[in-house]
Amino acid sequence: MDILRLPTALRSSLLRQPALRRLLHSAATYEAPRDDVPPPSLAAAPALLTLSSTTLNSYQVSLPPTNTHLRFANTYFTSAPPEYLFTAPYFRSFPLSPHPEVAFLGRSNVGKSSLLNALFGRTNIKDAHVSKRPGRTRTMNGFGVSGGLAMGAAPKEAQREAMWKRFPRGGCVVVDMPGYGGGSREAWGKEAMKYLEGRKQLRRTFVLVDAEHGLKRTDVELLTHLRRQGIAHQIVLSKTDKLLYPGAKPPGPLKLNNGLLKLRDLCGSIRSKLNHEAGGRDTTVDILCCSAEKSLDERNKHRKLGIDEVRWAVLSACGLECDGEGNRKRGLSQDIKILEEEDE
Repeated sequence: MDILRLPTALRSSLLRQPALRRLLHSAATYEAPRDDVPPPSLAAAPALLTLSSTTLNSYQVSLPPTNTHLRFANTYFTSAPPEYLFTAPYFRSFPLSPHPEVAFLGRSNVGKSSLLNALFGRTNIKDAHVSKRPGRTRTMNGFGVSGGLAMGAAPKEAQREAMWKRFPRGGCVVVDMPGYGGGSREAWGKEAMKYLEGRKQLRRTFVLVDAEHGLKRTDVELLTHLRRQGIAHQIVLSKTDKLLYPGAKPPGPLKLNNGLLKLRDLCGSIRSKLNHEAGGRDTTVDILCCSAEKSLDERNKHRKLGIDEVRWAVLSACGLECDGEGNRKRGLSQDIKILEEEDE
């Protein structure tokens, strides 16, 4: 065990133990054996890290999903195309809804639209518009993910405007939020904050951070605000392939191990920055790592890196997880039946 890799508090606690201090002292004063004495047996080298939910992501709040969970999440999101439900330029224009919602937001050009298309399993047909121009998303757009449940009958009037009324219970709504930062307008941010702070249907906010560039000042400000307001959120490191898959060929075991260690260090540095901003208090938040472009499994190239874990996090937030056998749970959570009491 490399004690320097332990968290500071745990390392300090261990170093206060007399037995461990004597062990470290004896190791420091160890003399090399003489030539006529056989060398002691070498400790087995630590195994290289392999790709899994626990090595790819950093969980502090949620339990890592099992393979059964990931298969269920993949099927749920890909069994039917997403339904475009509504566009809301202002918070007051959001429709009344009985469905649980999650929001995805991040700095302009962080790769949010590409990630959402991968989340929906629609990398060839773009539901969320992808653009090289920052700040392309200017409204809050709702996409319904039904898990294959049948849509209800179309209303007789205003069918397009009331599309969300056909959306079945047992589904969830993914809200594509405007980007913040240099490519976005302040007015969009005000409406976005109204939504994040006031929408009763919102179950969790996913904040995208570019894995290649790390936290920016605006990221820290947003995450600190979400924490102070008690808004449930998770960090999603996008473009993780830049660290794990920098070349044209899949990485070998050693490169993959080194890349996963870089990701682990990056997650640690993100938490350190957020802890510093919070006055030294520990930041307890899950950090999910994914790529909308590449997969490390040559047999399943359509399953992008870490996307199933993000899907599972969405379902968990909305109370739509499967049981231990991978079957859809019967019934619905009571809290998704709440409608906002506001004028249409």
